[in-house]
Amino acid sequence: MKSFTGVLLLLALQSFVHAGSASDDIKVEADGLRVVGANKTSDESMRAFNWTSGTTVSLLIFSEKGGLIQFDAENSALAKFLDGKGNDMLTKPADYKGFGRIGFSMFPRISSDGKACSIEVSSPNLPAKGTTQLKVEGVITVLCASKKTEHVQTNVALKDGSKITCPELELTINNVAKPDFGDDPLGLTLRSKKKMDSVAEIKFFKADGSEIKARKTGTSQMGIFGDLTVEWNYNFSEKADVATVKIYIWSDLQKKKVPFSLDVGVGL
Repeated sequence: MKSFTGVLLLLALQSFVHAGSASDDIKVEADGLRVVGANKTSDESMRAFNWTSGTTVSLLIFSEKGGLIQFDAENSALAKFLDGKGNDMLTKPADYKGFGRIGFSMFPRISSDGKACSIEVSSPNLPAKGTTQLKVEGVITVLCASKKTEHVQTNVALKDGSKITCPELELTINNVAKPDFGDDPLGLTLRSKKKMDSVAEIKFFKADGSEIKARKTGTSQMGIFGDLTVEWNYNFSEKADVATVKIYIWSDLQKKKVPFSLDVGVGL
């Protein structure tokens, strides 16, 4: 496959949706394209946009009704990612060394109003010379919800091994200590053996009802031989030994599948 020797950054795109949607209130369109050629120097700082060589299409998932809460990577799939010459952009190139993700990106973003989700489709391959459009086709699955129920557990000791329970979910507190970085005096991990997709948020309160300010600093999910572990990490702005924990559960959680087929013109 011939490669571009330069770089294209084209934000004004034409994309045409050919496939209907299983969820008519959710639409998918292309809103960005990045093509980065191979670095021609031995200096890695000279990479265009400080990015690895390859092709990326940004997809915007939009719902006027709102309620988008999560991109479901496990139930989303790409059927096609082709350049204008019919070359499969999802194949690993012969010199592929593991740099540059193939397929959907790992870090989708959800808008604050729940009306939009941004996700990228990436390939380490470059379009063939003369390409004027790309085809991206597949099924995107998103989790949608708008209503919450509250579950309260009082007098929870903030120490390793403490349990927090609510319907169909048990959390174990671990790694209670001052965080390794920053000025926060307390951090902890909430660990579950089940998925936590239905959890909207978790808050912590003192005995007098005032909230203990805590921010979620990261999440992780690992499955080995069918044994799933999900972790949510929190940092607290003040020390606390005991808390009332309120877990807010999505009560109307739905999975919505959106088939899409886009011809993305590069605007040349």
